[in-house]
Amino acid sequence: MDKILVHICCGVDSVWALRKLREDYPDAYIEGFFYDPNIHPEEEYELRWIETKRVCNSLGINCTKGEYDLKNWFNAVKGYENEPERGERCSICHDLRLEKTAQLAVEKGFNKFTTVLMMSPKKDFDVLKKIGEDIAEKYNLQFLAVDFRKNNGTQKMNQLAKEQQLYHQNYCGCIYGLFSQRKVNFQSGSFIPELVSFSKGRLAGSREELLFIKQIRLFAEELGLKVEEQQFRFLGWRVISSRLQINKQDIKHNIYLYSDSIKGVLNDRVKSIIGNKIILEKSDVEILITEDNIDMEPRFTTNPIFILNKKDIQGINIEKLTMELTTEFIPSSKSQNLYIGDIYNASEIIKFYSDTDFEGKNGYSLKEINDTILKNKENIKEGKTAVIVFGANFFGKIGENIFKHLSGQNSLLNPSDKVFC
Repeated sequence: MDKILVHICCGVDSVWALRKLREDYPDAYIEGFFYDPNIHPEEEYELRWIETKRVCNSLGINCTKGEYDLKNWFNAVKGYENEPERGERCSICHDLRLEKTAQLAVEKGFNKFTTVLMMSPKKDFDVLKKIGEDIAEKYNLQFLAVDFRKNNGTQKMNQLAKEQQLYHQNYCGCIYGLFSQRKVNFQSGSFIPELVSFSKGRLAGSREELLFIKQIRLFAEELGLKVEEQQFRFLGWRVISSRLQINKQDIKHNIYLYSDSIKGVLNDRVKSIIGNKIILEKSDVEILITEDNIDMEPRFTTNPIFILNKKDIQGINIEKLTMELTTEFIPSSKSQNLYIGDIYNASEIIKFYSDTDFEGKNGYSLKEINDTILKNKENIKEGKTAVIVFGANFFGKIGENIFKHLSGQNSLLNPSDKVFC
C-alpha cells in the first residue's frame, strides 16, 4: 500500500488538496506534516497549525506538527532577504521544507510525499516540482507533483474554506515577503501591524484574540461538539505610544478607548479637580483618577483621555503635566463570536469573553473556558447547555450587542433565567 506524507503550510491550502489526494489515491494511507519555520511571528505559526489540525481532523487524517525552527530558516535564506516573491529565497524555503518532509517520510516508512504549496497560485508549480523530484531522488522516494489548481481547484478550495470558517491569512508568512508586500520604509518610521503586539493582553480584533478563539474551537470540535463562528467588523483602535509626566515625573497610566492622538508634546496645567476628573487649563485632554478598573463604554467623542490609578499618584501635588499620545483608528477591524452547542434552544447559557484589557487582565483564561466546556460536554451534546464566547467585549460589549441585534433581542441573553459564568 502506498503511504503518502503531505507537507502542509496552512488550513486553507490543505482543505481541497487533501480531498484531491484521496480522490487520486483512494487506496493510499495519507498523513500530514505541518512544517513552516518561515512563518512570522510564532502566534501566526500557531494559528495556521490550529486551522491545519481542524482540516485534518475533519477528514480523519493524522497530522504531525513540526518544530518552529526559525533560526535554521534565517540561516538558510541569509543573503536573499531582498529577493522578490517566487525568487531564489522562495526556492531555498521550499527546499528546506520539502527536505524535512522527505526525511520524516523515510523515518516513518512512507514511499511518497508531496506538498499543498502546489495549491497556491502565488507559488511556482514548476519550481516546486523540480525541487520535490530532486529531493525524492536523494531519499529514494517518489514526489507527487499534483496540480491542485486544475479543474476549478482554487474555487473548490475557497468554498470549502468558507464552509469550515477557516482563517485566511493575508501574507505567505515570510517576514521578508511581508516587508516587500507592505512596502515598508523603515527610515520613515513605518511598522507592520502583523509583527507587532500592542499590549500584554488579547486586544479586540488582534491576532491574539483570534488565536484564543481558534484554540477553544479546536478543543470543542475534538470533543465532538457543534461549533460555529460569527465574524463581525467594528471600528478598531490601538495605542502606538503614550507618555504622561506629572511635575516632570513619569506616571503609570492607561488610555481610554478611542482617544485621539496628541500632536507633538503637550504641556498644560491643572485648572481644577472635580470628583475623579482633572480639568486642564488649555487643552481638551482629560485625566481620570480611579481606584478600580473603569468600565470602557463606547463614546461619540475622541478627546484624549488618560486614566490614572489613585495609588500611583498618592502624595503627588498635581500641578504641571506633560503628555504624549499616538493612537491609530482601524476602520475595519474584525472579531468573532464563538457558539458551542444549540444556542437558540438550550435552557442554560454560559457566556465568556475572548478579549482582555491592555494589561491582559479582566479576561478569561483558555483553561477556564475549556474546563467549563469539558464539564458540560454531555449537556451541550444533548442541547441542554450552550457556551458562547463573545468577541470585542472590552470595546463596549460589541460582540454581545451584535448578537442581540442579529437574534432580535433573543431571550437567551436574559440573565434573569439563564446561568452565566
